[in-house]
This record gives sequence, structure tokens and C-alpha cells, in this order.
Amino acid sequence: MAANPRAAAVAALVRQEQDGFSNLVLDAELKRQKLEGRDKAFASAIFYTVLEHRGTLDYILEQFLPKGLAKLDAPVREILRAALAQARYMQVPVSAAVNEAVKLTRTFKKSSASGLVNAVLRKACGYDLDAAVFTDEIQRLMVLGSAGRDVAEFLHKNYPDEALGILTYQADGGLTSLRANPLKASAAQLCALLTEQGAAEVRQGIVPGSVLARFAGSPADNELFRQGYYHVEGQASQLAALCVGAAPGETVLDLCAAPGGKTILLAEQMQGTGTLYSCDAAENRVGLIRTAVDRMGFTGVHTLCNDATKPNPALPMADRILTDVPCSGLGILAKKPDLRYKKLEADRQAELLATQAAILDTAAALLKAGGRLVYSTCTIDPAENQQQIAAFLQRHPEFTVCAPDVPLPAGMTAGEYGCLSVPTRTGMDGFFLCVLQKAAGTQ
Repeated sequence: MAANPRAAAVAALVRQEQDGFSNLVLDAELKRQKLEGRDKAFASAIFYTVLEHRGTLDYILEQFLPKGLAKLDAPVREILRAALAQARYMQVPVSAAVNEAVKLTRTFKKSSASGLVNAVLRKACGYDLDAAVFTDEIQRLMVLGSAGRDVAEFLHKNYPDEALGILTYQADGGLTSLRANPLKASAAQLCALLTEQGAAEVRQGIVPGSVLARFAGSPADNELFRQGYYHVEGQASQLAALCVGAAPGETVLDLCAAPGGKTILLAEQMQGTGTLYSCDAAENRVGLIRTAVDRMGFTGVHTLCNDATKPNPALPMADRILTDVPCSGLGILAKKPDLRYKKLEADRQAELLATQAAILDTAAALLKAGGRLVYSTCTIDPAENQQQIAAFLQRHPEFTVCAPDVPLPAGMTAGEYGCLSVPTRTGMDGFFLCVLQKAAGTQ
């Protein structure tokens, strides 16, 4: 197959539907086809646009497929989705989107479907979604918000008035959120440097030290990134690390640290003194942390492969601990669109809650009396957030919830069991954090 950005996107979409892990399958396909520059960016844009809008695309296509999408071969299904995504969301002329889709049927050895692809797309590209009539609110969310049934039902139950807004909202204004490296430049100076390099849009974020920027390609391809002027980190994630309040000379643990963004911010707070342990359960992800820390030029960071659900005598007692635990990811649907269609199965959810609780218990045992523990997730699920903290406090009465030292952005609510960011309220990712203080004189 000749290198072709549309073909690469379709091939990656076929693999993603089979295997999941959107970023991994896309990266593999881009490398396999040796795409660079604009072709790489175009293929990536098609891929993620389809994932982000798949519910809408499928609904429209189904209007013109009596037997449904599921009856089609996978490459034909993805060719249709990719072409409609280009015409509907990417300002590609309908004629170009349709003609290239027909060519792709030959590329994927599905020439017998070329007539169907041509006919369906010419009708689908002109479909008026405003005229659609939905059977109930769940279907409306699934179509207009492009979500699977489980996610649509979760949002309708927990955020009935905001569900569609959460599904369609672009956190951080659709820009990439960065953290300026104070060893190299302030946030204001980084904005100026990025502007000089031709970034289309740059501004400081609402979290101190954050910058929002729009890149033509990947932020990691920028020379300033390679020189350690910034790392990519969502504003809400930055806020969680800032709430740790790590100070020079302290011993600090980051128990679920990969790929290293929060570790870098903790090291920034510690100003090169004290000891920071940055841990992750996967050895290859520990390598990502080390690479990120070295690129940014911070010292005093020890990386360690560690299962945070279990005690580890190699870890010291700490003054401050950050536990950014594994979670359902329901707060970052815009950034990880494949999560829109995940199955929220009860047994898997129970395992996840047990893992989070075990990590909290490990952290509690490692924290010095009078120390601070920050629990954070990138979900808006009360079971993983407020209810998890309530259960922790029942097990550990020596802990109390305290207010963050860092000012909270407008719209972020602070409650009895922590602080919640909902994208439609704060403009940031969906995120939860809770600052916990361990009583003095306790074990």
C-alpha cells in the first residue's frame, strides 16, 4: 500500500476498532507508512475526528444503509466514517472526500463496495442533523454527543443538565496545555517564544505557570520542547501537583507518576533540594519519566518501578505524597475520544475502586505525621472521587480533608470530600482532587 494519509487513518481506525489503544495504533500506522509533516498531521486529524464524532457519523450513515454499518467489512465502514468526518468537520470539499473514499476501496481491495461508498456518502454529506428525531434522551446524547450507551447513561444519571455539554466541550479551549519550565522561561516568556516561532494562538492559562497554544503539528516536534522549555500537561493536572505544596528539602513521593508531568512540577517546587521519588508500576513507563525529567533539567528525582497497591520497604516515609490514581478517565473524553465508547462494567469498576483504595492505604502508611497527601483523578465519577475519599476517612480517622493552598479556578467546586472540575464549569478537563492532612503524633 502506497503511503497515503487517508489510507493510514483508515488502517489505524480498523485496528483501533479491533484492539483499542488509539494512540498506539495510530503511532504504529504512521511509522509503518513513514508519514511526516502535513501528511502525518492530516492522517492524525482524520483519525481523531472520527473517534470524537463516531456516534454522529454512524447515525447519519445508518440513515442510508438499510442493513446497517455493522454488516459492512471493517475497511469499508471506516472509509465511510473517515470521508464523512472530512466533509462534515474538517472543511474538506464533499467532492474530494467522496472521490478519495472511492479510491480507498481499491486500496483496501474492496472495489466491489465502491458504488455503495459513492452513493451513501453523496447522500450522507447533505444530511440535516437538526431534523433528526430521537427515541429518548439517551439516544440523543449518543448521537449528538458521540458516546456509547454506558457513558451516555452515566452522564445522564449524574449530570443530567450538563451531559451534552460535557460530551461536546473542548477543554482548554481546544488548545494544548503546557507547563513552562522556570529553569528556562516564565509562562509569559514562553508565550513570546512560541509566538516568535509562528504558533497560531498562544496565551497564558488560568493555572499559574500554564500556557495554552495551538501547534501546526505535534508539540513534541517543537525545538523548544526538545530543549526543555516546557512539557505538555493539562491545566487540571498541574493544579493537582501544585496542591501538593512540595517544598525545598522535603521528601516527596509521586506514586503513580508516568509519564512524568506531575513529577516535573513537583521537582519545580522543590528547587533542586530534597528527595523526590517518582514511581510507576510499569518498567517501560518509568523510562518515560526519566526521559522527561532529564529533558527538563531537574535534579534530585529518583525513578522507581513500584506497585503502589502494595507496601515497599525501599520507599522512605514522606512529607508529601501525590497519588494520581488509575481511573475511568470520564473527565477527559475530549482528549481521549475512544473512552467515549467504553463499557462501564460493574466487575471492572469494582476492581478499579479496589485499586484506588489500596493505593490510598499505601500512601497513608508512607506519610509522616503532619504530612500532606493529595488524591487526584481525571474522572467525574462520584464513586471514584467523593465516595472513595469518604470510605478512606472511615478507614483512616487520623486524616482530615483540608482546603488547597492554591486558589481554585472559577467554577471549580470545593466540597466536604474534595474539589471537582467539570469541563463545562471550569474550562479545564474533568478532574478531581482532595488534599488530606495526617494528624501530628500519629503513625
